[in-house]
Amino acid sequence: MKRLFLLLSLFCLAFQGIAAPIETVSKLQFGDKWAFTREEVMLDCRANKALFVINPSTLVQYPLNDIATEMVREGKVNAKSLDIILLDDSNNPDQKMSIEPFQRAALTLCDRK
Repeated sequence: MKRLFLLLSLFCLAFQGIAAPIETVSKLQFGDKWAFTREEVMLDCRANKALFVINPSTLVQYPLNDIATEMVREGKVNAKSLDIILLDDSNNPDQKMSIEPFQRAALTLCDRK
């Protein structure tokens, strides 16, 4: 039993180094560039630089780039449409806020692998 526990512990630690980190960002950090209906979201970078935004209170995820959207379309990931949590751009009627600052921030997570 002790060997099994030790083996499982080592197995979990081994995969910790492989996974890209998830970073929590807030409206305070981005100011008027904030694009989400939530005050705080988590950014996630996955395989092939698929970027996701995660609602920390519900853990619902939303694709943040075309790679992630394709993964959702192919049924590889369960996620909802990003439009659900995007704010309208007050300076440009009929448009949503830009997600580019969040894509850049999430891409930096990919480099931390």
